[in-house]
Amino acid sequence: MNKRWVNAIPVLTILLAFGACLARAQGSGAGQEQAQPGAQTLAPTAFQTGPNVWFAPPGTSIGINRTTGAVSVALPIQPIDASREQIARFDNWRKHPYPGTGPYPSTREEDDALPTHTLYYPADLSKVPGKLPVVLFGNGGCRNTSVEFTRFLGEMASNGYFVAAIGRGDIPFMIVSVGAPLGGNEAIGERRPGDTRPLMNPSPADMLKGLDYAIAENGRQGSKFFGKLDVSRVAVLGQSCGGTQAFRAARDPRVTAAVALNSNFRSRKNAPSTGGLAATRGPDPYADWYVEDMKIPIAYFTGGPADYSAYTNTEISFREMASRQPAVKVDMPQMGHTGAYPMPDVRWTRAVVGWLDWILKNDQNGKALFAGPKCGLCSDPDFWIKTKGID
Repeated sequence: MNKRWVNAIPVLTILLAFGACLARAQGSGAGQEQAQPGAQTLAPTAFQTGPNVWFAPPGTSIGINRTTGAVSVALPIQPIDASREQIARFDNWRKHPYPGTGPYPSTREEDDALPTHTLYYPADLSKVPGKLPVVLFGNGGCRNTSVEFTRFLGEMASNGYFVAAIGRGDIPFMIVSVGAPLGGNEAIGERRPGDTRPLMNPSPADMLKGLDYAIAENGRQGSKFFGKLDVSRVAVLGQSCGGTQAFRAARDPRVTAAVALNSNFRSRKNAPSTGGLAATRGPDPYADWYVEDMKIPIAYFTGGPADYSAYTNTEISFREMASRQPAVKVDMPQMGHTGAYPMPDVRWTRAVVGWLDWILKNDQNGKALFAGPKCGLCSDPDFWIKTKGID
């Protein structure tokens, strides 16, 4: 038998054996996926990833290159469905901030002094001990609204963070998924007459306007944020395309940590990946900026192999980055690309906030989730974790 085929068989066997398992629905508007006719379905309690095995969702196509023996996997993509239920849910999120479950119930604000952003922060700043680290957030699809992440960002803010997210709640939600029912690059909702604000904003410079605002308000007497923000501890976060936006913003020396959510920071090995920023025009001022050049703590959070636009490049990015700073790669293989955010998923949020607590607040409980062979996430079968530069 051809040796290449022999090497491919174990991988193929694993994928085929579990290809009929139920997967957690991907996407903000989806319910449970249904098994294919005639396929075996495991009970939800039997759906476990194990330490080195991923269970392919139903509808996955598997192919093998007859020359190289390489296995390819084509995943079913859960589109943003633009259903009435989804539109109603987005409208509800626009109207109602999410206080979160952290110790400092959060609120949401759109300040005219920062017309490009939406702010999330503890509603009663007097009850927060110390200062709030600053988080700059870029949305999935580089959308110019954070409505999709209302609950995730509210949850983060309730744990003691000042979050400046790109966009406003009254900007229509842009569909950028190819093959979505409304077609690519269409919007849910109607524009107000004369509204020329872009539906997408991939600009790192605009992301950094949130930091400029935080610095100004922290130093302005009479501001509710006067002396309340720790502008020396700044993280850039972004989901999917927003992860590339965050990566570019991380070149600013004021940024002290970077997090890619369902995204990656490009390396010289995966430089062709633009992370959805192909819409940018003109020379790229970040053409010489790679993960190998970054010197700040880095974290990657993906939904595992089902996170079709992130997982492979994140593996490359993590491998190629230097080991001089703390770094972690966390996969939650049952989550997919966007499934972590609508509710939001408490374990995913706990992991992301735990990393920020450690890196930005020096919280040892946060560190315990990632550090050492008995780390908190290491013992959770729903997570895969890799680390660099962590004792």
